[in-house]
Amino acid sequence: PSGPAERVHRAVERQAARTPAALAVAGGGGTLTYAQLDAAADRLARRLRALGVGPDVRVAVSLERSPWMAVAVLAVLKAGGCYMAVDPTYPADRRAYMLADSRARVLVTQPDLVPGLPATDARLLLVEEDDADGRGDDGAAGEAADPRVEAGAESLAYVLYTSGSTGLPKGVAMPHGALSNLLRWQVERWGEGAAARTLQFASLSFDVSFQEMFATWWAGGTLVLVDEWTRRDPEALLRHLRTERVERLFLPFAALQALAEAAAETDARLPALREVATAGEALRVTPQLRGFFAANPGARLENQYGPSETHVVSAHALKGGADGWEALPPVGRPVAGARLYVLDATLRPAPAGAPGELYAGGACVARGYLDRPALTAERFVPDPHPERPGARMYRTGDRARWRLDGSLEFLGRADEQVKVRGHRVEPGEVEVVLAGHPQVAAAAVVARGDGGGGWSLAAYVVGREGAVPSAAGLREHLHGRLPDYMVPASFTVLDAFPLTPSGKTDRRALPAPDAGSSGGGPVAPRTDTERALAAIWSELLKVERVSAGDNFFWLGGHSLVVTRLVSGIRARLEVEVPLRVLYDTPVLAEQAAKVDAIRDAQLDQVMAELEAMSDDEARAALAGEETVLSPRTTDGGGG
Repeated sequence: PSGPAERVHRAVERQAARTPAALAVAGGGGTLTYAQLDAAADRLARRLRALGVGPDVRVAVSLERSPWMAVAVLAVLKAGGCYMAVDPTYPADRRAYMLADSRARVLVTQPDLVPGLPATDARLLLVEEDDADGRGDDGAAGEAADPRVEAGAESLAYVLYTSGSTGLPKGVAMPHGALSNLLRWQVERWGEGAAARTLQFASLSFDVSFQEMFATWWAGGTLVLVDEWTRRDPEALLRHLRTERVERLFLPFAALQALAEAAAETDARLPALREVATAGEALRVTPQLRGFFAANPGARLENQYGPSETHVVSAHALKGGADGWEALPPVGRPVAGARLYVLDATLRPAPAGAPGELYAGGACVARGYLDRPALTAERFVPDPHPERPGARMYRTGDRARWRLDGSLEFLGRADEQVKVRGHRVEPGEVEVVLAGHPQVAAAAVVARGDGGGGWSLAAYVVGREGAVPSAAGLREHLHGRLPDYMVPASFTVLDAFPLTPSGKTDRRALPAPDAGSSGGGPVAPRTDTERALAAIWSELLKVERVSAGDNFFWLGGHSLVVTRLVSGIRARLEVEVPLRVLYDTPVLAEQAAKVDAIRDAQLDQVMAELEAMSDDEARAALAGEETVLSPRTTDGGGG
């Protein structure tokens, strides 16, 4: 396919002409109709065109979740350029590398993020409130100019950076043709009722965000935004889904599992929910997932598969009642326009039932890695059954096999790449950054099961010239250079690495990881609340000992585990602690003090309410509030 019909943003223009008053974006501090979204994107596209944006010109987008984000992405495509997400929460070094490596000409951001921006040659373009709500004014000449630039199917729509085994992230260059093929398939698969209210959950740095936005707009639906704190809190997210009447979700398995667990605890129902698609990591049908879909019988679950270099290439809709679903469902059959091959070591097709490496060809394949011709040639190889001369297929590195029923079964990785909470991580990239620490002579990073069916990273280091680097120092070094999900959960210092007969590091012989302490000498929990929290941490993080000075996140905690911490505190200490408080006080002693302060405030509120009651009302209230009003001590003398 070629020509302007393949430009993915045309769907918004069609909807704006067809249903101008329909809601395109809701939440994030405002709403946009299709007419407002299209007009606001036109205005921003004119500003981009004036800065030289056109086909294949990269535009970095670094914005918080708001209607601005939707307007900016759409405007880049209207101007003929390709967008590149630069997550404002990433370390400055990583953002600086992405801006330099992509040779981004323009950086679209918001005024309050400017102070934290790394040095860059890109021109800054600031979006203001008027850019997103339709009140901006470019003047008559600006309004008269058509910002749209025609670009063919091979022109880039986005560049998405993903972990690289060489120690630096690499940019996947995705063209319009591959993405419009995906959207056509997705909307046709939805069939009637495709115009749904869809949650925008994924980070703009994750390729699923494109599917959330443009498949929704292609079908004429509404994109429902969610703030970052609600996104992190499954119980708050459940309330948001219900209040906003969300009908469609795209969630990685880890987030879907957390949502199902929260729904089981609160007995929440989502009557509007119709579609749930999961991708990014292997789907496991857990008891909580069965319960969630049994409680929401109007929703169906679809397992989608596709690496960043192809986006979605296969799908499997789970049929029948949730009680009858397989524990490890297949990833299904190829989507329209995609071809999948399971090949053996000699690149011959593996027979049904036999494992091999999965290759993806057809209309779904990316152009390659941005400015990495050697790596592109290594991973994007000639297609043996090309639909056009020069067509290539992507070597996924995933092991798979065809079932007798014609569906594809995912068997894991052929190399050491791993998915951590839905994000692709190359342990080699973490090793390179870790080896840059001045006290580290050698580093090895391996993936280990986290006890909940997912994966976490374990780091091993050998000190330089007798040095013994601390876990706290290593974590600080990595946190300044890598996203949080790439920082290992444990650090173990060894005198030397075990070796294979050929002299390579024997990763299988590495000892069990040492979670260690966050820093300083271990201090035993001193108060009842500290001891109770330490017990909850130990259970959640699978560590034997927790010190009063330990940091929850430095012991392996992350966004999905911290939500379970909220539930644990509620169940054991009978205190409702906001999720944000736990992020702000990750050290055990500080967290315990905050929990005590919140409990005191709750107790004061109850006492004030009792004082305002009559004697009979107070006696009745006390009969149901005994546990809340029980005395508490902080010196270990009470409970």
